[in-house]
Amino acid sequence: MRAVSKITLGLALLLGPALYGQDEGRIMRPTDFSAHVAGEIDIVAKAPAGKLELDGKAIEAEEPFPNVYHATVAPSAGEHTLAIVWESGRKEVRFFVGENAPEHYKPFQQHPPVPGVQCTQCHGISSRGRFRFKGGCFDCHQKEQETFVQIHTHPEHTFVECGTCHNAHGSTAAKHLIYPKEIMCKLCHN
Repeated sequence: MRAVSKITLGLALLLGPALYGQDEGRIMRPTDFSAHVAGEIDIVAKAPAGKLELDGKAIEAEEPFPNVYHATVAPSAGEHTLAIVWESGRKEVRFFVGENAPEHYKPFQQHPPVPGVQCTQCHGISSRGRFRFKGGCFDCHQKEQETFVQIHTHPEHTFVECGTCHNAHGSTAAKHLIYPKEIMCKLCHN
């Protein structure tokens, strides 16, 4: 039990409230310094009474849940800044569209990779009226598969939830990790 507490405490201290969804505003997709092929970019963000901006201009967004925003844009090739703005704050991410992305931009892999997956497959409203993750990872990913057990070397009870290590909206790191494996593992292990 002590190891579980140490891991959980380590993640909470190092990654802070953004990992556990306690921050006011956040952009889940696209991720900062991500590179995208030309075409539509899917945006997912949250903030209290938030407004989305692309390169300083307001963009229309649907609100599938209170204070959660979803939009699809098709920006021109080049570097862009996406912001979620609310009364007490602002969060920004930078992303690149097109070929020959600058070195500091990494290819983005969207999750889920199939079109048409609705927010409600993984999210819902709690009995207190709060937006929440309701699970559903194992609706598509099977724990019983041999590869799952080989990759996930920790006992199942040590995981708070899949989102402790994985970004369910997509990532620039392999396996949709929040950070590359070399960094992710060292957050808890020396």
